[in-house]
Amino acid sequence: MAQYYYLMATLPGILPGAPVSITYGEFRENAERFLNRKDRSVLEKISLEPPRVPEKTGSEFLDRWFLRERGLRLALERVRASKLKRDINVSGVEEAIINEAAEAASAARTAASFDDPLEAERFLDKTRASYVSELLGTHSFDSESVFAYALMLLLHEREARFSAEAGSASYTTIYNQILGE
Repeated sequence: MAQYYYLMATLPGILPGAPVSITYGEFRENAERFLNRKDRSVLEKISLEPPRVPEKTGSEFLDRWFLRERGLRLALERVRASKLKRDINVSGVEEAIINEAAEAASAARTAASFDDPLEAERFLDKTRASYVSELLGTHSFDSESVFAYALMLLLHEREARFSAEAGSASYTTIYNQILGE
């Protein structure tokens, strides 16, 4: 693994609920100057939404993140379908992913128990941030820590976009579309 001491030392800290003085775009631009070609290629694959079909990214950390996130999303799909009394088709591979990420099923059930969708999303993002920290382990100045920082920054930016007004407006729009208005 390449060591990126200078890059990691120059990045601002990310604290829950506090503004960050760097955007994801600025981070990417800065990081790409320091990363080798392989790590730049991995950085391009980073997303909060994993591919539905698992694929190797070139990073053990990112592969494990995508597996957990995929498990969480599949577990959420199952819990939400159950609440609506609908059946969903889950492939054998998807079933294995859900079973492998057992904590994802618990997080999905907890999120589904919230009455407020905004609070549920905040809970899920805290769970995701916890996953990142857990998966990162003792990595500090290597490519895996760069990828973890990228995910944390994406999570932080996602949370910063949440607002009750925007959620209410989105809900109203979707509701009106359903009613055909």
